[in-house]
Amino acid sequence: MDTLTVMKVCCIGAGYVGGPTCAVMALKCPDIQVTVVDRSSERIAQWNSEKLPIYEPGLDDVVKKCRNVNLFFSTDIETAIKEADLIFISVNTPTKNFGNGKGRAADLKYVESAARMIAEIAQSNKIVVEKSTVPVRAAESIMHILHANQRPGIRYDILSNPEFLAEGTAIEDLVH
Repeated sequence: MDTLTVMKVCCIGAGYVGGPTCAVMALKCPDIQVTVVDRSSERIAQWNSEKLPIYEPGLDDVVKKCRNVNLFFSTDIETAIKEADLIFISVNTPTKNFGNGKGRAADLKYVESAARMIAEIAQSNKIVVEKSTVPVRAAESIMHILHANQRPGIRYDILSNPEFLAEGTAIEDLVH
C-alpha cells in the first residue's frame, strides 16, 4: 500500500477496550480525529454524557478534555468507516456457547461482522487493526473476509494490536 497519512481514526466498539484506547489516542494525537462507534445508542449516549459507561481512573478527565474536540462518539458507523484512514476493530469476543470449542474458544462472530461491514462500506484504502481479545491468527480471518468482499481498487493493510489493558490501570498503561 502506498504511504497513507492517518488523519481520521474509527474504532468499531465503544466498550472497555475501544473507549479508553481511543480517548488516550485523542489526547496524545490532537491533530487526529478519533471517532468511536457502536450500535448501542445507549452506550454512545453515556460516552457523550457526564456518566461514562465504564469507570477507569483518569478516564473522565481524558474524555472531558478531548470529547467534541478531536474525540467523538457516534452510532453512525457507516460514515465513520467511510471517512477513516485507520479502523480499529474493538468488539466483544465472548466465549463460544455452541459447536467446536464450546465453553473454551473465543467466538469471533462480532469481529467477522465488523470486517464484513468494513468491506461493504469502505470506498478508499484502509488500515484495519484488530484490537480485541482474540486468539492468535484472528487477523488472518479478518484479512480473508476483507479480501473476499473488497470492492475493486480498495486495498487493506491488516494489523494486530494485542490487548493488554488491566482494569484499574488502563489509562496509565495506555499513556505509558
